[in-house]
Formats: sequence, C-alpha cells, structure tokens
Amino acid sequence: MDERVKTWKEGYTSLPRHQHLPMDRFVDYFNAINSIGVTEVGGNSRFPYTKEYREAVNCIKEWMKEIGMTVHEDAIGNVYGKIKGINNHKSLMIGSHIDTVPDGGMFDGLLGVLSALTAVEAFVDQNGIPKWSIEVAAFVDEEGSRFNHGLFGSRAMIGEISEDTIHHYYDDEGISMAEAMKADGLHPEQLESVKRDMDQLIGYLELHIEQGIVLEENNQQIGVVDGIAGPARETFTFFGSADHAGNTPMNMRKDALIGASQFISAIEELPGKFSETAVATVGKITNYPNGTNVIPGKTEVTVDIRDVEEEVREELIEEIKATAQKIADKRELTLEISNGIRVQPVRMNAHMTELIESSTKDLNLSYRRMPSGAGHDAMLVGKKVPAGMIFVPSHKGKSHTPEEWTSMSNCLDGILVLERTLGKILSTYKEE
Repeated sequence: MDERVKTWKEGYTSLPRHQHLPMDRFVDYFNAINSIGVTEVGGNSRFPYTKEYREAVNCIKEWMKEIGMTVHEDAIGNVYGKIKGINNHKSLMIGSHIDTVPDGGMFDGLLGVLSALTAVEAFVDQNGIPKWSIEVAAFVDEEGSRFNHGLFGSRAMIGEISEDTIHHYYDDEGISMAEAMKADGLHPEQLESVKRDMDQLIGYLELHIEQGIVLEENNQQIGVVDGIAGPARETFTFFGSADHAGNTPMNMRKDALIGASQFISAIEELPGKFSETAVATVGKITNYPNGTNVIPGKTEVTVDIRDVEEEVREELIEEIKATAQKIADKRELTLEISNGIRVQPVRMNAHMTELIESSTKDLNLSYRRMPSGAGHDAMLVGKKVPAGMIFVPSHKGKSHTPEEWTSMSNCLDGILVLERTLGKILSTYKEE
C-alpha cells in the first residue's frame, strides 16, 4: 500500500455514522490512483492524455462498472458512469477531476470523483433503484497543467470549447491538445459530440477539499459553498529609466521597481474596503534589465483579483488601476495596463445550497457557509444547471503540494453529506 494512504487509513478511528459506507473500497480506490505517477518528492503527476492519466482513467471506468454503472468516455476524455433511475431521461450529476498539478497531492479533484462513486454505491445499496438517474463525472484537464487551459473538460461539456482551442494550445514539448488526444486513442475531430444537452441534468454536486485554512482554524467539518470567485488578471508595467546604479543620485532616479514595490504594498489594503470575500494577489514580477548595477527601467507586475460578486471585483480592479496610476505619476514613471483573463464568478444555486446545509444539520456536523476562492468544474456546470458544492477541511490549508492532507474522517463526513444531499434532490425533484 502507498505509504501516504497507509498513514491516512491508520489515522482513522471508526465512527458509527460511517459504518454503512464501503470504506475498504474507498481506501482501495485511493491507494490505486495514488500509486500512479508518484514523483521523486512524494507527490503525484497525472497530466491529461499521458500514460499515467490513462491508467487512472481505466481504473475509474472499471470501478464504475463494478458498482453497476454504464460507462461512457467521450471524444476528448471526459468519463461518465451512470446508474439508471426509474426515470432515465434526466440525471443528477456528481463529479470532479482526476488530473493533477506537477507534484500534486492525494486529494485535489480525486476526492470528489472517488467520493461520488462511494456515495452513489452506498445510496443505491440502501435505497435501491433511484427515482432519477445518477451520473458520476470525471472531467478531463481541470488543472490546465499540461496545456495551460484549465477547466477544459467541463467547458467542453457545456459547449464553450472551439475547434481552434484544441489545435492552438500546446504543451512544453510542442504537442497540441488535438495531437495528444489522438495519441491517447481519442477523437478530437468529434469535439461537437462532447457538448451535452444540459436540459437532461437535474443539477450538479461536487465535493472538494477546501484548499484553504478556514474550516480547520474554526474546527468545522463541512463547508457549504455559496459562491465561486471568478479570477481576473491585470498586468501593470511601470517604465522608468535604466541608469547606472553608481552615478545616478537618489533624488534623480526614475526607478520602475520602487514604483512597482509601492504599488504592491498598496494593493494589500484595498480588497477589504470592498468586500470580506475579495482578494488581490501579486504572484508574478518581471524586472528589466535585472542587473545588480542597473536601476530598473521596466517592471511588470501581474495581479490576480477575485470575488464572488462580479460588480465588486470590477470596482476593486478600477481602484487598483487608479492606485497604480497615482504612484506612477508621483514618481514620474510611465504606466501601461493590459487586461488578462476574466472569469465570471458563479453563485451556487440557493436550493442546492439549502439542501447541502440541511443534510449537514441532519448529520449533526459543524459547518459554515463560505465562498470558494479557487475555480472548480462546478463554476462551469453551474452556469447551465443548479449546482452545489461541499468542502472538507485541508490540514494547514495545504494544496497543490505533496503536503496536501485531509483526514479520512473528514473525507467520510463529506461523503455522508453528499449521499444525504443527493437523496434529498432525487426525492424532491419535480419535472417542470
């Protein structure tokens, strides 16, 4: 058994509320997938359309069949397993992804897919054929680690991917998405067939690790996600004068890096003026000419700005732009601003959120309503159908690292909430 999975299992103390769940199978799932693509630093790398990813996909497909699902892999690699209901023309979809970032952890995305399989198996074992069909989805390339185009599979499912995209995004070796798909035995020329009729879906649920520290710090077991923040990126380029470091007096310099530094410091204070959920992060700085004895003549700063409300995010962006211009003017620098990506924030469906919350209360689990600052497949699917999302705690907030950790007990509690919520949705849904 993978040593990480062994430690995870051994740290679990049996609880009566978990006893009806197929826990041994759940552990076996985790062990099998986390034994694939193990890296030197103890993480996992499973990039789309690689042999490691294909091995993981084949495991998922086989497990779907074992619990009575009919399995379909579409032309680009999204995998769907379906339990047919009494009413088979509509489904509740539950899903996430199984690809990773480089040297990723055990839980990101994977927990959502394996929890869906586990919750559905437990539900059907206890309740028999469901009133409506249930689908488990493993979306391809959520992370964007190989082709720098994240949320790819769910985008394609809702019809937001064009032919141009798969031919014009490349990996580091110059292989296009389309070429990689063909090498994996898939059919990029059939992209149009990937788009689903979203009217056939009742809704969508996703269980995910929090990837933050809020739940653990507040000793809470479940996060009921009420919205997913959409990222916006802006690049601010400060132009000064690249002069000699020794011969230019301090009061006669036009130092682009100093201006950029003041701007970065100022950003920290701005989000809180607009919203409790707004954030702004400078994660990339490029300095020119970047010599030890040259005053910087040009500094680029890329800012990632997020909030669950698009209007608030846009107001914050305008304030950040005004702050940059004020600093540039004061220091006699020239400023250029270029717009990057804009992803629309998505509110989770109010009814789905209420059902998740009531399920959590039924189970006497502690919880909080909270936003997700990170993007998830739920934000794409949620544009078309009612969507709900469940968080479980991340130890020390670690994610996208081998240190990523969520206790087995927390994972199983998340599955309980997922199982109970899907039952409520299936029993109360009425076709319009």
